[in-house]
Amino acid sequence: MNKKKIVIISVCVLVALMIIGVAIYFTTRNVTESANENKLSKMYDKMMQDETYSITFTLNDENKYTVSRKGNMANIDMYSHGNHTTHLIKDGNTSLLIYSTKTYYTYQNNEIELTELSNELNEIIQSQEPEKGKEEIDGKTYNYEEYKGISYFLMNADEEISEDNTSTRFYFKGDELKYIKTIMGEKSEQIQVDVSYNVDNSLFEIPADFQEG
Repeated sequence: MNKKKIVIISVCVLVALMIIGVAIYFTTRNVTESANENKLSKMYDKMMQDETYSITFTLNDENKYTVSRKGNMANIDMYSHGNHTTHLIKDGNTSLLIYSTKTYYTYQNNEIELTELSNELNEIIQSQEPEKGKEEIDGKTYNYEEYKGISYFLMNADEEISEDNTSTRFYFKGDELKYIKTIMGEKSEQIQVDVSYNVDNSLFEIPADFQEG
């Protein structure tokens, strides 16, 4: 074998080793970044990008609520033990809609609920690094992020809750939030979550058949 062939083979081997090394580096970096990724934070960033989102939290048919927001407008639609009410936030005011009587009441210069959910999520994210794990729900495996001392999403509390003994797990399939579980010692409450980033403007109008109370 002449020197020219030896040089060519050496160069080819060196290039191959470099390609393999670069591939291993980027694969390892992607795995590390994926492991360190905070999915709740990523979801929050997407929510706040256009301030447009709709999230439904469901315990059962009689206890659920949906928070829909589009900029400076919001609709918080609630079923609590079967009672249906809605808070509409628009133009800096809040209107309470009561479906049993088809009446509404407007509170001027009140929009505190406009950012309540997003503020709570941001506070949770900023408060701590979550513990991460996997758990099976209804035969499917989900990645979860657990935050200590959080009970905001608890929907049906029978007694006073101590934050010291409470934590909340957010379950994701890919980047999609699917469940939230609030753990209180040996008790827990699990709710289903549906997230959308498409919000119709009609949600922010008082229905025509409602009368002002």
